[in-house]
Amino acid sequence: MANRSDAKEKQPSFYGQLEDLLTEQLAAQPRNHQLRLKLLELYYETRKVDAFLREAEALAALTPDKGLSPEWQKTLSMGRMLAPHAEIFHGEPGERITFVGTAPGTSAPVQKYRRYGDEKRFARYFDDLSRGFKEAWSDPAFQAKLDLELATMARRPSSLLHAKRLSQAIGGAQIYIKREDVSPRDTHLTFSVVGQALLAQRLGKKTLVTGTTDGRRGVLTASIAARLGMDAVVFMPSETNARQSSNLFRMWLLGANVQSTVNERTGQAEEARDAALEFWARNAGDAMLITGLEGAPEPYPQITREFAATIGRECQRQLRVMARRSPDLVVARGGENADALGLFPAFLGERQTRLVCVEPAKEKDAEAVSVGLAIDPAKQPLSRTENKVAQTILEGLEYPSVTREHQWLKASGRVEYLKSTLELAKKAIRDLSYYEGIIPAIKTAYALGWACQTASSLKPEQAVVVVVAEDVEKDIWDIGRLMGAPV
Repeated sequence: MANRSDAKEKQPSFYGQLEDLLTEQLAAQPRNHQLRLKLLELYYETRKVDAFLREAEALAALTPDKGLSPEWQKTLSMGRMLAPHAEIFHGEPGERITFVGTAPGTSAPVQKYRRYGDEKRFARYFDDLSRGFKEAWSDPAFQAKLDLELATMARRPSSLLHAKRLSQAIGGAQIYIKREDVSPRDTHLTFSVVGQALLAQRLGKKTLVTGTTDGRRGVLTASIAARLGMDAVVFMPSETNARQSSNLFRMWLLGANVQSTVNERTGQAEEARDAALEFWARNAGDAMLITGLEGAPEPYPQITREFAATIGRECQRQLRVMARRSPDLVVARGGENADALGLFPAFLGERQTRLVCVEPAKEKDAEAVSVGLAIDPAKQPLSRTENKVAQTILEGLEYPSVTREHQWLKASGRVEYLKSTLELAKKAIRDLSYYEGIIPAIKTAYALGWACQTASSLKPEQAVVVVVAEDVEKDIWDIGRLMGAPV
C-alpha cells in the first residue's frame, strides 16, 4: 500500500498534467491564441493568479487590436473577476466588454457574474477542505478505507475482460473490455459521494449535506451517512418531489432529513445547491457539503475527479497483470458523460498510449469521418433542453465541467476526438454479442466499432482497451429495431 501511495504523490494532479501538456503545446505554437486561452481558462478555474497574469500579458502583447479579439475579451472578463485590481484589465473609461458569441459590431453590457460558491465568505471553507483532502489523499490508511467502501458499495474493481474471440475474429491487436456496464448505476456518482463522506468523517464532521435534483445523490448520501453513523441533510426542489417519490421514500428509510427548497415569501422553488451551500456555511464546524465536479469551486472538481479516476487506475493495474504491458490504444465514448474523465487521467503520462474519445457521426460529419478528422465538441453545443436533460442525467458529474475539461484535453493534443459511423456501431453490436456474449448500448457501440476497426490494423501483440459503461436495458428495443429484428 505504501508503494501505491508513493506513486500517487509522484504523479502530477490532473490539472498539473493538463498544465504541462498545454504549456508544451504552446511552446511549439507560441502565437496560437486559442491554445493560450485554454491555458488561461485552466489558470482561472484553479485560481492561479500569478500564472494567469503572466499568460494574459503574453496574450496582450500578441494582440494589437484587442477590441476585435474574442480571446482577449474573454481573458478580460475572467481577469476582472480573478484579479480585479490588476492594471492590465483596466481599459479606457467607458469601455465595455464584447462577449464571445456577440454579433460583430455589437457589444453587451457588463453583467454581474455570480459563480456558485465563489463569494469571499466561503473561501476559507474551501481552503480548509483543500488542505484536508491533500493530507487524506497521501495517507495509505485513507486509501485502504476508500477501497474497502468502494468494494462494498460499488463492487469495485469492475472486471477487465480479454475479448479473445472478438480479437481473433477481427485480427490485429488484442481487445480488452472494461466492464463498467455490470457495476451499479451511477458509478461516478458513487465514487464521488463515498469518497467525500469518508473525507468528512476523517475531518471530524458529523453531518453530510447535499442538494439534489432527482434524488440520486441524496439517496447515496443518506446511504453512506447511515453506514458511517452520520446525519444526512438533503435539499431538494419541491417541484420534483412528486416525480421522485420513490427516492424520497428511500431517503426517509435511510434516516435523512429532506428539506424542500421553497422561498417562504414567494412560494417559488429555489436552487437546491444554494440551500445546501448556505447550510454548510452556517454549520461548517460540524457539516460537510457533498457535491460534484461543477457543484462548487476547487477543490471539489479535483476531489471528484480523483475519485472518478479510480476506473483508469484499476484498468491500468489490471492490464499490467493480464497483458504485462501498457495499452497502445484506450477508447471511451464521448458525449454527455464522464467515462473518459474517469478512464484517461491514469494514462495521460504514458505517451506511447493513444487516447481517443469517440462520438456518433451525424450525416453532416460523414466527410470528416472518412478522412479521420477530429470534430471540436465546442462547435456542437447542446440545445437548452438537451443540456438540462444532460445535467439531470449526470447529477454529481455535470455536463458543463465535463465539456470544459474535454476541451482542455483536446487543446493539449493528448486526446483525440473522433466520430464513428452507424455501420461500425451495428457491426460492433453484432460482433461483441456473438463472440463475447455482451450486448453494448448504442453510444458505446459507436466507440467500440471504431476501436475494433482500428485494432484490425495493429499488431497481434498490441493492446486496445475500450470502456463499456452503459446499461443496455435502456436501449434494447432500439437496438432490436436498429438490427432489423421484428420488434
